[in-house]
Formats: sequence, structure tokens, C-alpha cells
Amino acid sequence: MENQYIIAHADKSVLKISGLEIKGLNTAQIEELLAARMKTAVRVIGVTGDAIEMDVYNIDPEQIRRDERGLIEAVSLAEGIRLTDLTKMVCGEKIVDVDFDSIPDQPLSACARERWIKW
Repeated sequence: MENQYIIAHADKSVLKISGLEIKGLNTAQIEELLAARMKTAVRVIGVTGDAIEMDVYNIDPEQIRRDERGLIEAVSLAEGIRLTDLTKMVCGEKIVDVDFDSIPDQPLSACARERWIKW
């Protein structure tokens, strides 16, 4: 059986806001609030007790940084999040493009079990 792989390109940035107090967060509500604010798709990818990290699609990091206060205000509307004096945007970076020609023909597995099975 032959493996098939799909390679997709996503124009996305990673946004991280720290200095929050998070308890009982509804991630779908955060995604809806920020998507409405930024007029683009947003997906929560990580939550801790004091920070939230998201993928933001089709928007430049500069635009995210310009609207930092507005984004933090939008986040504060979600249930389970409370702002603190330390709340700030700590990351707003574009995901790095990878040259298609530099992708190996065979998948490189980091899983020791998978490497062993291939022998």
C-alpha cells in the first residue's frame, strides 16, 4: 500500500497573549470573538492558566500588532478570561515558508517505533 501526502500552504501568523487569568475557557467563543474583530479565521492552539496562543489566518503580524489593544479587549469579553496589569501580546509572528523543493521525498519520522518498523 502506497502512502499519499497532501502538502498545503497556509498563510498564517501565531498570536500569543500572556498575563491573563484563565479558568473554564470556551475556546470556540474566543475564536468567534477574534474572528469577528479581525475579519479572518482564528484557531486556538494552546491555553495555559495565564496565556493563550492562536493561529490567525491571512493577516500580517504588523496588522495584529497595530490592533493589539483591540485584540486584548476582544479576548477580555470571553467567559473564563480576566485581564491583569501584565496582560500583553507577546508574540505575533508569521509562520515561515518552506521551499517545496526542500521537502524530502520520503517522510522523516521522529518516532523511534516507526523508524524501527522501517528496518
